[in-house]
Amino acid sequence: MRSKPPDDRDLLREKIIGLGEASLHKSYYPELQSRLAELERFRALLDQTHDAIFLIRTETGKLADVNASAGAYLGYSKEELVAIPFADLLSPQQSARFVDLVRKKSDHPSGSRQTCIASLLSRGGVEIPVEITVRSVTFDGEPYIVAIARDITNRIFAEKELKIKESALESSINGILIADLTGTIMYANPGFASIFGYERGEAITGRNMDAFFVDPTFGGEITVHILDSNAIMKETIGLRNDRSPFHIQVSGSVVQNDAGQPLCIMLIVMDITERILADQMKREAYAQLEKNIEQFAILGDHIRNSLQVIVGYAEMIDDPLIRKILDQSGRIDEIVTQLDQGWMESTNVRRFLRRRGGDADPPAETLARSSAAKEEDS
Repeated sequence: MRSKPPDDRDLLREKIIGLGEASLHKSYYPELQSRLAELERFRALLDQTHDAIFLIRTETGKLADVNASAGAYLGYSKEELVAIPFADLLSPQQSARFVDLVRKKSDHPSGSRQTCIASLLSRGGVEIPVEITVRSVTFDGEPYIVAIARDITNRIFAEKELKIKESALESSINGILIADLTGTIMYANPGFASIFGYERGEAITGRNMDAFFVDPTFGGEITVHILDSNAIMKETIGLRNDRSPFHIQVSGSVVQNDAGQPLCIMLIVMDITERILADQMKREAYAQLEKNIEQFAILGDHIRNSLQVIVGYAEMIDDPLIRKILDQSGRIDEIVTQLDQGWMESTNVRRFLRRRGGDADPPAETLARSSAAKEEDS
């Protein structure tokens, strides 16, 4: 006889205790084990990340879970962190703002991300600047906020350092250019714009360096030279916005990356017009001084020649006053000799020459030349 088919209760019992082909144990346990292993791997990944991850209950603001990095950042254990409201981990001036942000996210649980800059407080009270990205999520019908905090201490330091460097470039009275490897200008500071007669540096960017020199080939030459030797310093003639030329000194170098590859070219330009004019005036003053000394030496020789004539005629005259004439003539000769020798050795003259880059030798050489010329005239 055919056996009686089991009822539904028997089938369910067999599934629960693991009997039969349709056993719940056989069907779901391996999948459950796989899911648990997957969750463990995911948890391990979260604990290894450098970002601090906080799971916040929206209704209470308390922490439901954190990863290992959160505890390492702040100096708390996981058990200690989950007992602290997340707002208490923020600096006092930022706590209210974050609570308001969480409230808005709970009112509009769209899942969209929002990022803000804040400071987390460590166990020791040290403020750690972080960039926090928050997003609303729902687990089993309960709303949560996921907050991912990234330490931006190094970034803030780098930004501050970069801002200082940018301020230094902007405030420099010397002209500073940054160009690409073809000579096209990418940046010009206000100092360069002022030197070349432009109102703003933006009017210069995008142009080639050749446009700012009287010699149109100079820009290309210094680009090649800098790329070959990494540095240059030359004097040339610049060209202002109104096409007027002026004297400039150009020094430049190539900017390289960590691998030593050239990235761009930086030039520093100085207006040396006043220095060139001062040098020209100095040369003219030296030339005039040399001429005056030469004239003085010649005049001294002429005075001596005239004195020799007076003395010669006086010695031929028999008169009691002749002795006074000879004495005064000798006195005049001594004065001329003192002027001829002592004046050139004067400390003031030497200081004058040294202060302007000269020395005492050129005037002495001039005197020697003038004496030789006088002998030829005689």
